[in-house]
Amino acid sequence: MLIGYQGVEGSYSELACRKFAGGTEYQMKGYPTFRTLVSAMMDGELDYIALPVENSTSGPITRTIDLMKYLEVSAVREVYIKIDHALIMESAAEISDITTVYSHPEALEQCYSYLSEYPNIEVREYTDTAEAVKMVKETGDPHIAGIAGSHAAALYDMTVIRENISDNPLNTTRFLFFRRGVQGSRPETNKTSLYIESDHSTGSLSEILNIFSRHGINLLNLTSRPIQHKPFSYGFFIDVEKGREDSVLAEALEDVRHVSNYINMLGTYQKGEIPSYEKMLTNE
Repeated sequence: MLIGYQGVEGSYSELACRKFAGGTEYQMKGYPTFRTLVSAMMDGELDYIALPVENSTSGPITRTIDLMKYLEVSAVREVYIKIDHALIMESAAEISDITTVYSHPEALEQCYSYLSEYPNIEVREYTDTAEAVKMVKETGDPHIAGIAGSHAAALYDMTVIRENISDNPLNTTRFLFFRRGVQGSRPETNKTSLYIESDHSTGSLSEILNIFSRHGINLLNLTSRPIQHKPFSYGFFIDVEKGREDSVLAEALEDVRHVSNYINMLGTYQKGEIPSYEKMLTNE
């Protein structure tokens, strides 16, 4: 089994891949961008890919889910990973010595409050958290730092200057694992991800939501996204608390088809286990 992820060894996506594989024999391969990762899956180079789709601090990760709108894919599992961002440098130093911090834009957003305490530090986006640490290591510049997990610091023999710098001490990312093609019957599933484009008439979105409500289907997530080449028109990513084989969901989707232009069932899977934290982590 070959699993693809965006980034390099030491990324949070790699941790998600390890959790997804469990005790199954597998290999992993990193890709520079989410677009190249998805393309590799659609070209048959990978069995599964890991996509971070939502974060408990910064919300939906739209740069990933937008890639899936019109593809024939299947989300097969949901995995939650606790995100413990750390400030990492090549060697021990004072924070006052840092001039620039690099990390993935999502990580920088999740550490916004902490970074705002140091206006002298320039914040720069990088392609990946672990890759930012790797770059800091390779440059040898004693005045730059990266933000990533502490496991990345250990991997690249770097020094953790400050642990747990996320604004939200319970910072968690939700990953979906996709494979190419439409999945077969999976009667044990209890959550389904959809992408729907309404006909944009007055009240069309409200009608779609009312259909799910009339059928007693709980909506777990609703994310609005612009439709390319149709200015100020929108599609909707929707997660519902029903499995694909549930007859109630099938009836609801049949009704939704009458008031929408496009429906893509992105996958049906078992709800992932959200980590339970016995005590809050705080920045010290």
